[in-house]
Amino acid sequence: MEEKIKKLTRFGAYLKRIGAKAVKIKEATDVDPKNISLLSTNEKRTIYADEFYKIIYTAHQQTGLGENEFNIAINEIFPDRVRVNLLEEFDDYSPEGKFFKKYTQQQSEIENKLGIPNAKISKYFGDKEKRALAIEIIAFAEAIGLNVLQTFIEIYGPIKIVNNSLPALHIINDRTNKIFQYITAYNNKDVENMITDFSDNIVFLNFESNQETMRKEGVDDVKKQAIEALSYFSEREQSIESITHKCNSTEIVINYRAIAAMDFPNGLKQGDEITLQGKSIFEFSEDGKISRLTDIS
Repeated sequence: MEEKIKKLTRFGAYLKRIGAKAVKIKEATDVDPKNISLLSTNEKRTIYADEFYKIIYTAHQQTGLGENEFNIAINEIFPDRVRVNLLEEFDDYSPEGKFFKKYTQQQSEIENKLGIPNAKISKYFGDKEKRALAIEIIAFAEAIGLNVLQTFIEIYGPIKIVNNSLPALHIINDRTNKIFQYITAYNNKDVENMITDFSDNIVFLNFESNQETMRKEGVDDVKKQAIEALSYFSEREQSIESITHKCNSTEIVINYRAIAAMDFPNGLKQGDEITLQGKSIFEFSEDGKISRLTDIS
């Protein structure tokens, strides 16, 4: 009788996508690999905040992904989470007033707006063994404008990872060549050569101020977006300032300059010059294709 293949949860699908291994995570944390397996295959399994932080942070470190990927993990694992701004109604307050309101709102109001059961927060005050759900910590941190990863670090402490041997030199050289070809093609507005090393199922993400502003999946959609973007700027140029290779990814810091060819909804006018610094994270598949590209500014 054939063994039934278990369907992966979003948690499991994310770990599989980045190539994380439960046994390796166990080596760096106190999380039982069986718990990781259950979180990966059982939709009813509770995702506690401490386990979520330890597993995801360690998985990122062991697969060569940076801290910016933490928010990407949250978006993939909890795409339907409650997203509110608990400070929005205090926009007319003084800076001092907004600061105090950030930390002194009524518990019942917070619970109501974030969908937390009535009086549940109080249970964390009197029971040292009470464990918060990951989604509760995430929703609250986002709602008052905190950095979510830093919030987890503040609560549960930093995780020190000793690992990550780099890939072989020929793989590093191959990655570097592909990244430089991509940047050169971008500057030349040569879409065909921009996508020549993309995998068929590539995922392209764009983040601004820690918020996801664009997601395209599949080489056809990415190509379509790249062609559309040609009309946005009369001039554009990326220059690489630094390059950092990790186990499964390579990160570049870039300086960007462009001249707007049209008016934009954010107030940018035709002819305006843009200069900024950002970074791009290239993730690679086992066959050396670029499987994920994340732009962060």
